Amino acid sequence: MENTAETLLTILSHSSEATAVYDSPELHIAFVNQAMLDIWGRKMDIIGRTFGDVFPDFTAQGFTDLLLDVWQTGKTYRATEHPADITIDGITETRYFDFEYKGILDEDGKTIAILHTASDVSSRMSAWHIIEEQDALISFNNELEVLTQTLSHDLKNPLSIVKMAAQFMRAKEHQEQNDKNNWCDTILNAASNMENIIEHTVQLNRARLYGFSSTPTPMEQILRSVCKESQKLHGSASCIFELDTVLPLPGEKSILYQIFLNVISNAVKFSSQAPQPRVIISSTSIDDQIVYTVKDNGIGIPSGDLPNIFTMFSRGSNATGYTGAGVGLCLVKRIINRLAGDITVESTVGSGTTVLLSFPAKKDGKPSNS
Repeated sequence: MENTAETLLTILSHSSEATAVYDSPELHIAFVNQAMLDIWGRKMDIIGRTFGDVFPDFTAQGFTDLLLDVWQTGKTYRATEHPADITIDGITETRYFDFEYKGILDEDGKTIAILHTASDVSSRMSAWHIIEEQDALISFNNELEVLTQTLSHDLKNPLSIVKMAAQFMRAKEHQEQNDKNNWCDTILNAASNMENIIEHTVQLNRARLYGFSSTPTPMEQILRSVCKESQKLHGSASCIFELDTVLPLPGEKSILYQIFLNVISNAVKFSSQAPQPRVIISSTSIDDQIVYTVKDNGIGIPSGDLPNIFTMFSRGSNATGYTGAGVGLCLVKRIINRLAGDITVESTVGSGTTVLLSFPAKKDGKPSNS
């Protein structure tokens, strides 16, 4: 029997599959082949020591508990593409593994050993991530193409109005000043609409090219600038802004400016008819997120419209008296998702709207696949 066991261990030692054997309830390492040592970044001197003693970092990640459960129950545990933080020569990196903890039982059904096999699938996961990013980029480009075609169609309406107004003014040499003013206002409004449509298209196109910086960007100056611009844009000089704590955010200044310009501009626009327009901006740190809150006392959004507010060209059913193409929030969601963040909206008709913007406290420099 001993010869058989030695033969099996000899075979396993030459196997290309990473293998280790634990032979006690304390998880003493009885055997490990070179393939597993390469994964762990260790040498043969770990044989005889306990798994928890050799790998305290693995214990912190829950692997020791999994092994102990297998020893107690005898039930095999399998995992695929499981992340593990491995420290080798002082350098820690996250890698991914397919692995199995197989309980070896005696005739009485008691565990006498655990056979641990593993395969490093980090390269496969990396390839999948690249494919996912490429798919996300293709999807984004397709969406941009659809948007461009749609906006091209939408530009025809204000262009037709401008042409009609110009033709009318040319045909009538003598007009009352009021008529002239009305037609001039019509032309200016149409031009403004075209400008907004074109600007939103440019913004979305730029979103593909933004860099993703891990350097914290101070936000107070950006937010004060956005508030002033929003006041001018919507003629709401009486709007009061309250800036509470405004934490720095990771990301390029230009992209953060664009996000908050869209959100704060909406807040100012839809609260402009309130007796005393007010926009409150604050932020807080929650776990590994920085959450910004932008709250207004405007007209609010009907509950039936909330599920569609991030859909391109979707607007609240009570927003017909306000300018806009229904592009801003869709743009914000697209950009903030690529920053690995999120946006949610809470609103009550007649009481105002609260926008919650969540950003990761630390960025790894890579865009999200969203």
